[in-house]
Amino acid sequence: MSKNLVTDTRVAEANDASLAKANTAINAKSKFYNRELNLNYLLIVVALYLVATANIGFFKQVLAVYPFADNTGFILSLTGLLFGLMWLILQLLCYRPIAKPVLIIMVIIAAICGYFTDAYGTIFDPNMLVNSLQTDQAEAMGLMAPSFIIRLLLLGVLPAFIISRIRLKRPSCQRAIGYKTATLIGSIAVIAVCLLPFGDQYASFFRQHKQVRYYANPITPIYSVVKLGQNYVDDLRRPDTMTAHAVDAKRTSSAGSTKPKLMVFVVGETVRADHIGLNGYKRETMPLLASQPDVYSFKNATACGTSTAYSVPCMFSYANREDYDVDTAEYNENVLDTLNKQGVNVIWRDNNSSSKGVADRVTFEDYKTPDKNPNCDVECRDIGMLDGFDKLLKSDTAPKDTLILLHQMGNHGPAYYKRYPKEFEEYKPVCMTNELSKCDTQSVINGYDNAIRYTDYFLNATIDKLKTYEQDYDVVMVYISDHGESLGENNVYLHGLPYSIAPHAQKQVPVIIWSPNGNSIDSNSLSSMTDQPVSHDFITPTLLSFFNITTKEVASAPTFFKTVNESF
Repeated sequence: MSKNLVTDTRVAEANDASLAKANTAINAKSKFYNRELNLNYLLIVVALYLVATANIGFFKQVLAVYPFADNTGFILSLTGLLFGLMWLILQLLCYRPIAKPVLIIMVIIAAICGYFTDAYGTIFDPNMLVNSLQTDQAEAMGLMAPSFIIRLLLLGVLPAFIISRIRLKRPSCQRAIGYKTATLIGSIAVIAVCLLPFGDQYASFFRQHKQVRYYANPITPIYSVVKLGQNYVDDLRRPDTMTAHAVDAKRTSSAGSTKPKLMVFVVGETVRADHIGLNGYKRETMPLLASQPDVYSFKNATACGTSTAYSVPCMFSYANREDYDVDTAEYNENVLDTLNKQGVNVIWRDNNSSSKGVADRVTFEDYKTPDKNPNCDVECRDIGMLDGFDKLLKSDTAPKDTLILLHQMGNHGPAYYKRYPKEFEEYKPVCMTNELSKCDTQSVINGYDNAIRYTDYFLNATIDKLKTYEQDYDVVMVYISDHGESLGENNVYLHGLPYSIAPHAQKQVPVIIWSPNGNSIDSNSLSSMTDQPVSHDFITPTLLSFFNITTKEVASAPTFFKTVNESF
């Protein structure tokens, strides 16, 4: 009996000990979650966290310019400067009632932007944000990858959850002002201490390598959001009415032909000029066009911008690149409006995300879905936009001047391997992921070049289609890409860098014109222009010239070619 009593006592003691340990753990956990933290300490921790996790791409760019072994002090100083700036920005944005929501948003933005900067070299300037907002669901899903989801969860969602559980102290108003003043001075002091010892080197850094600063996350995205907000306010102040252009436009008769005119204008996507076989590229990426007669390839053509959202409206505007304002473009008539007013039948067929407002006042046809496009597999193919040409051009009414614009999916990245059917996979191996930085450079280029070969097929089919209308129309095809693409040079992929710092690969684009003998275009003028510097600025005056429309607004503007009228 006594033995059982001893056993029961020991069991009770063990239970009491376990219960005490459990209570201790609960109390410790309770103290952790109930402990109040000074907001200023939290801001320092978050600033350090953002510098460490969201700026791998930034430091890669810095180290490419300043190797660590030779610039240890400057790199450490730059790290401190980035922390000081991050700390200062957080203090300016965070006040106790809104601090946690702001910090949660910041770490989520940093996780997202940091991923794309590290993986693709993407810079989130205002133009890139606009481009992102205008990207459709299919394009957005093409950028999703398992590593993106993992990074978002670990570096975004998890710290956001931790921040949400932290309890912040409630200092008096007077003390809060004192804390804020002291920490603002402290962050400015950190910035000054980092800048002053390396003043000469920073002067060189900001002057010669200013593009590197655009890789700082989330500082650049925050600036860009503020800039877009400012632009939105400016938009509210703008008039609702359209600004008319070419109000003096008039049609003139054609001296060379009595046939109506037909131009197919292909708006290419993400093709760089130095990967075109017709321009001397080591690979014959356009073998079909190379065998076509009357094909003219311009070797020195410059785009208006480095993203679709910027370039496409600029291509058809009346403003030159230097004068073009993307914020006011939608309030200004473009050349398609003028052509439409002058009786030209204008049709925009789109297999990309949209016309970016260019075709809002002319006939628009969406070929992004099987409902309209008969050539769809993993995605709808550009070749489908050639379907139904007879309905557009052969009717009971007499033929009339017609401009058909075909907006390609083309080489839209990063999933180049999806941009062409398998039978066009000439170059192997191909990078089979949208995470380009995980592939070797040659496999990325192989996929990109295969996509150009599919564009060659599409353009050749367009020319063959136009040949069937030569008896009824004065025909021509013009192909121009909206911008180029980076393929890993200097660890930069895709496009959208600010124009002033963008590499030539993102700004130099192909311009290819098919102009058969016997139409109203002077072939000698075409031949003489193929080696000359040209740009997107030539598009508007060229379209007006081809359709015999004159206006003082482009009276002296250069064109890709001259018509027979102009040559007399």
